[in-house]
Amino acid sequence: MRQKRVLPIAIVLFMVAALIASLIGTGGCAKTKEVAESGERPLYGGTLNMALMADPPGFDDAVRTHSSVYPLKLTHEELWEGDWTKGNAGGYGTGECDWFVGANNRLEHKAGALAESWEIQGKDTVIFHLRKGVYWHNKPPTNGREVTAEDVVFSWNRQCTATTAYIRTAYPKLCATVDVSAPDPYTVVFKFNDPNQFANWFTMSEYWYVYPKDAIEEFGNMMDWKNSIGSGPFTITDYVAGNMVAFARNPNYWGKNPIGPGKGDQLPYVDEMKMFVIPDDSTRYAAFRTGQIDILTCDWEAAPEFLAMPQLKYVRYLPTGYNVIYMRTDKRDSPYASRKVRQALMLAIDHKKILNEYYGGEGALLIWPMTYMKEYADVYVPLEQLPKSVQEQFEYNPEKAKQLLAEAGYPNGFKTKVICYMTRYQTDVLSMVKDMWAKVGVELEIEPKDYGTWLSICVRRGYDDMLMGTYAGANSYIVGVNWSGSGMNNGSYIDDPVLNDTRDKILAAFPNEAEADRIYRDMVPYLLDQAYVIQLPMHYLYRFWWPWVKNYSGEMSLGFWNEYNFVKYVWIDQQMKNSMLGK
Repeated sequence: MRQKRVLPIAIVLFMVAALIASLIGTGGCAKTKEVAESGERPLYGGTLNMALMADPPGFDDAVRTHSSVYPLKLTHEELWEGDWTKGNAGGYGTGECDWFVGANNRLEHKAGALAESWEIQGKDTVIFHLRKGVYWHNKPPTNGREVTAEDVVFSWNRQCTATTAYIRTAYPKLCATVDVSAPDPYTVVFKFNDPNQFANWFTMSEYWYVYPKDAIEEFGNMMDWKNSIGSGPFTITDYVAGNMVAFARNPNYWGKNPIGPGKGDQLPYVDEMKMFVIPDDSTRYAAFRTGQIDILTCDWEAAPEFLAMPQLKYVRYLPTGYNVIYMRTDKRDSPYASRKVRQALMLAIDHKKILNEYYGGEGALLIWPMTYMKEYADVYVPLEQLPKSVQEQFEYNPEKAKQLLAEAGYPNGFKTKVICYMTRYQTDVLSMVKDMWAKVGVELEIEPKDYGTWLSICVRRGYDDMLMGTYAGANSYIVGVNWSGSGMNNGSYIDDPVLNDTRDKILAAFPNEAEADRIYRDMVPYLLDQAYVIQLPMHYLYRFWWPWVKNYSGEMSLGFWNEYNFVKYVWIDQQMKNSMLGK
């Protein structure tokens, strides 16, 4: 009998909103598409209500990881972000992007935020020209003063010096080799002493917010929501742990609607935004069902109820970043050092059975090193276009698996252990894998850990045999962190000369994204043929919303892990809402 599964908070923290009611997240595959609604003129006012699975861990991304500090997406800004007009944009955009998840970091899809324009000069200089007339929230000590280049320089340097800042801990060489300066109040110059760090900087360029220098000097940080001062479209008005985070419209926000009937309107449209903390699935679904929250993300099991409500709108998409088993391929005495063993383990899994029986046929087989998403379609190689040797890895063939194990010196199989997060979401699937591997002589021990312990193991790659972990989104292909280097996303300790050479060629080609795409695609067949990870099927997620949420098409993140920054474009048809709810 199939049991109800609970999505892990780990996904929330890593993928940022691919699971929001969550986060996480990534990988657009739309089931439906919104069209322009007869030229409706946007209206101001109303409240947009959404749900979180957990309290925000803080309000400062130099103290907590950028992707997990959800409120910052509404209150603070970056130099650039994803371009709203290149998505659906209420039916008026170009449709190049879905913006369902947060993994899109392509240069061609960026728009200015605090920066009005920029110049990329080779691989050693990037110049940002800031907008004039952008002001901090009108609170002491900034008191609504203008945002300056000095604030930007200060904020970047803080990311590179604060003890817990993600950029400092994940990219220490980048921090040590980039110089940032402000030649005037509206110009910021990044200089790269090591051109090889340019791609790393680009990866992180949309992963940090700008703070007012004087406020940080006074408060130390903004972990206390009452100290929050940004330049974004909303201000935080209240936070009650375990209950709600509330935001109010910033009347002095600089942003204008760039497209559609509301072109030129000052943003945002809604007066309020509320994030209700609702960890329990059934409670969250009930809140959406009764119109208490306006947008809901859920998995394939919960979706049928809402699909049966014709008044709702929805999209279906693939998240990214998990459902892989890593192996210690770096140990010479480990069975996983053998390609034949790795391929045998893939062949010994009935991938289609997991997809059909556990996920109800809702999902995809090929998910690593990146999940398909529309914005990276030129990079992703579909399974049917891969060599037969790769396609066969996803076909259940226990007899061939036994043959490969015998050829590798393991005719009777071997014992192994996999560490995972203590949630049904991982343990259920691993239990199916355990039964399948037992048929070829591989005895699997499943060792669940609490979230904190599991996360620490992921970050340190601190395991001896196997780990069910996470991987980086599609944007990471330019730096190859899923299949090279010493970071947590290279959980199989891959150190392959062919792949390392490919990574260097991609870095050399960037920022020529078309050439970088080509080099990557050419490498994918080789990478997958090595079976460096055991990838398991990925399920679909659904995002539903009530029709009174206007100018919305299922977006979650405009750009790189910017969940909720779409809110400034949304407006509420209050008359329709009242009518549908019988008010």
